[in-house]
Amino acid sequence: MITPSGPSLENLTLSEADLAACRPLAGEGGHVLRALCPFHGSDHQRSLRVTLTTGRFVCFACGAWGYLAEARERWREEQQRQAALWRPPARAPRLQRPRPGPPPAAARPAPTSPTPRAPAPARPDLAQHLAAFQAALPGSRGEAYMRQRGIPLELARQLGVGYAAPGTWPHAARDWRGGRVVFPHTTPDGGLVNLYGRAVGTAEQVPKAKRHDHLPGEKGYFNAAALQASAGPLWVCEGPFDALALLAAGVSRVVAIFGVQGWRWDWVREVRELVFALDADAAGQQQWRALAREAALRGKQVAVLEPAAYGGSKDVHEAWMAGVLHIGAWPAAAAAGAAGLAVPEDLREAWDERVAIMEADGGVPHAEAERLAWAGLQAAGAVL
Repeated sequence: MITPSGPSLENLTLSEADLAACRPLAGEGGHVLRALCPFHGSDHQRSLRVTLTTGRFVCFACGAWGYLAEARERWREEQQRQAALWRPPARAPRLQRPRPGPPPAAARPAPTSPTPRAPAPARPDLAQHLAAFQAALPGSRGEAYMRQRGIPLELARQLGVGYAAPGTWPHAARDWRGGRVVFPHTTPDGGLVNLYGRAVGTAEQVPKAKRHDHLPGEKGYFNAAALQASAGPLWVCEGPFDALALLAAGVSRVVAIFGVQGWRWDWVREVRELVFALDADAAGQQQWRALAREAALRGKQVAVLEPAAYGGSKDVHEAWMAGVLHIGAWPAAAAAGAAGLAVPEDLREAWDERVAIMEADGGVPHAEAERLAWAGLQAAGAVL
């Protein structure tokens, strides 16, 4: 049994050798390990859960949590790399009057400008902030807020949710007196690129301008690790509370984007089945259906969670809180093959174009592209 250096069971470190001695077993599609807890001496129940993408572990029996030593080493290397990339802004050159002198030598070709690098993350300390916020969630206003919104604490902690108490949010100008529930922006490979904070309080208590805050920098997805899973369709929603509601309702593979403009086709290149869980208002329906049409053109099977599934609520999370959310089964693929298609002559050009796009951009076999293109025309209402 590993004995912490102090009475606290928070922010601990576990080496790869110590983890191997705890007889870990892979689960949840290989993205998670379940092991015996070395901190309270468990020898019969695998109560320690390790998320491989982030290196974070938590014991659901004794409450111990922390990070694998290898994950901490990666963070240190990333911080050093970012520090090496940072350069102070150059000062503007002082203007000087030209002095008379000999004729200038033959002009040399001007050096070419180096190719600009992609912008580095705005904050190299995101992981440290997130770890502190995650430790602060249990027993906080943030936990009470999540419970009021129908999200269990254990599920929130599994997804890396935290709580920033008043005065601790890194974006000081956007601090809120009730604190913020914090959600990580991540990439498919598990990288942490930003933090999103939702102000704690009711709609009447929190002004609309104060409710949402993302730290400066690029944005990722919430639960982006779901993109790496291979089993089942990928459910896509807008906002982490919708994602948590779907997970609580039993959907196993969910990702949330922060605004429709944040959608990235290169991240879902290998995903073949998509379910868009859109908001029920007209604007949300229009935006998400546009994404669904683009997905069909890329050879993906697409379904949309219709507004009727929300029982009159405006979105997934509100329907979950009201107890009226209805999750249907993934629609079965059409059984008809391309050989049975009878495309009308007036639709032949549109059908041929869709087939070509699916083959070129999506790598879809020709026969399957023909069937999907026909199904897309039918879904778009072009076929009467």
